[in-house]
Amino acid sequence: MGTRFAALLAGVVAVLLIGTGSADAAMSDVETPTVTGPVPVTATSTPWAATDKPLASYGYVEQEFKYSGDAFAYDTTGDIDQTATRITTGGPGADGKHPYKTRMIVRRPADPADFNGTVVVEWQNVTAQFDLEANWFGDPDYLLKNGYAYVAISAQRVGVNSLRSWNAARYGDLDVSDRDPGGVETICPPPTPACVLPSDALSYDIYGAGIKALLGGGNGADPLGPLVPTTTIATGESQSGGRLNTYYNKIQPIHELADAFLLTVAPGTIRDDRPEPMIRVLSENENRVPRTAPDAANYRQWEVAGGSHLPRMAFENFQAPVERDLGLTLSASCTKYPLSRVQWPLVVNSAYAHLVDWANGGAAPPIAPRGQYDPGADPAATDQLVRNGLGIAEGGIRLPEVTVPVRVNTGINTIGSGGGIFSAFCPLLGSTEDLSDGTVLARYKDFADYMGKVAQQTYALAGQGFILPQDVPRLLAMHRAVPNVRPTVPVRSAGAAQNKGAFTLTWRGTQAPQSTFELQHSKDGGMTWSAVAGAGAIDNPPFALTEAEDGNWTYRVRSNTTIPADAVRAEYVQTTPFSVRSSPTLVDGSGPKIKLDCPKQVEVGEKAFAVIEASDKGVGLAKDPSGKQRIKTGKQGKQRIKVKATDKLGNKSVAKCKVEVVKKG
Repeated sequence: MGTRFAALLAGVVAVLLIGTGSADAAMSDVETPTVTGPVPVTATSTPWAATDKPLASYGYVEQEFKYSGDAFAYDTTGDIDQTATRITTGGPGADGKHPYKTRMIVRRPADPADFNGTVVVEWQNVTAQFDLEANWFGDPDYLLKNGYAYVAISAQRVGVNSLRSWNAARYGDLDVSDRDPGGVETICPPPTPACVLPSDALSYDIYGAGIKALLGGGNGADPLGPLVPTTTIATGESQSGGRLNTYYNKIQPIHELADAFLLTVAPGTIRDDRPEPMIRVLSENENRVPRTAPDAANYRQWEVAGGSHLPRMAFENFQAPVERDLGLTLSASCTKYPLSRVQWPLVVNSAYAHLVDWANGGAAPPIAPRGQYDPGADPAATDQLVRNGLGIAEGGIRLPEVTVPVRVNTGINTIGSGGGIFSAFCPLLGSTEDLSDGTVLARYKDFADYMGKVAQQTYALAGQGFILPQDVPRLLAMHRAVPNVRPTVPVRSAGAAQNKGAFTLTWRGTQAPQSTFELQHSKDGGMTWSAVAGAGAIDNPPFALTEAEDGNWTYRVRSNTTIPADAVRAEYVQTTPFSVRSSPTLVDGSGPKIKLDCPKQVEVGEKAFAVIEASDKGVGLAKDPSGKQRIKTGKQGKQRIKVKATDKLGNKSVAKCKVEVVKKG
């Protein structure tokens, strides 16, 4: 037995209350696995889809373990509240036991002091015909920053067979199907009495045995090292979420190992007589027809409007490691640009946090609004959601992407004509389409107006409990990178409305990567515009400029964002409309004008005056010498007269003259 199991039995760890029994009591209902590892990592042998996250910077390690043992198949027929029946016939010993060997990937804090006590155990998704850690890829940064341990288990034939083909030296000994002497898989799925095509009938026991090992109930190596979990969350997405739905209804009452369940984009119904809480997060893709599973004492269903089955965040996280290991590009040709921008993995983060509290006796999560459906829709229609004038679905949890839209995000797409290895998945990818410039302008005065509305909705969602407060800055930052909302009007950083020509302008606009701003000015009230000399492509405001020519100048700005090429479309530049023009800024750098009228010659003793007239067409005079200045004529000789005028900006002008005083006559 592992040391952690001994610790559990000794009472070092608090009893995990699951149903009417405990994890300790349920351990005996799952065959004990033998764990080996960690599997060495070499230049030629690495784990499939090893993370490209800089784990060391988070204080994490990644390790792969293999585990083996015997697994039973189950009869899972009957109503959802009918617990499965273990099949005790068949197998090499005719006792229902089938040998298996599989693997788990573990990412955990290296220091037990950094562990938050919760281990998330994901059932690997195999829809793409290889293992995919779908919920890890949703938002791994959240798990890493908050001290979770994460484990992905390969429980199904498709995933394990893919591993065997990908690296036979590393994975050739894995097998999750019973085989005859010729190597043919011969699992007999009940209730069929004879062996037919292979199934994943062993997967439930294989998954449960993995959790048992994580709780210290295995022989050999401890996959979590020094960590002792206090809460275990079972999770799966889509296909594997469907397997977990069955596991919850049929197998969990036998195993009783997981404390809580998180299912994503996997519709279904669960029994309401189990104490283990579950949250199900659905995107629009699964939710275009009514899902009637009611919220209950052990259940919450959260439906996220506008989301695609595969969220863009997840695709961006798995694209690099999967393309690296497959040696190909995950391109797709869909009728619309794929992958909704609705960031529903942030809702999943909140579900994790709620489940930890809920499973440990805390408050139940909030009940979310459901999608709104057209009561007159054809019952056979695949999309019965009510949509607004833009085509955005109504109801559900509404992230700013749908309440403050600059794009139309939906869960709808179809396969296009351009080919691409990922094209078969277009119906799962959803779509995103930019709103026209005119529509965006009609909805938002400028970037500040847009971000104000985004912030209002974001803080409201956090207050309702559907996103975490720690994700508010992240969501706001995502929206600050929106490239198609025009900047705010440029304003002077200093308060004065006039200047000598050197000043600073500032504005608010997109913070998307590869964005620059184009600044223009006009001297005729906006009739004609030209680029500000020296402005070029401005990376970020504020911008210091110098206007060499006096006059009343107005300014406007727009952004240009380079959208990088991807597997679907080529690189292009997104250019916003210009901002509202600024109020006029008077530039006055030339200073006052002085007219000095001096007689060239006067006689000794004569009353003589120099006449001074100073004026300023700009900001006005601060020091005005206008008037008469008496010329001293007490003695003859040359006399120099100098006068100065200063405007309110400190510009100075000087006028000089010479007068010769001579004898009378």
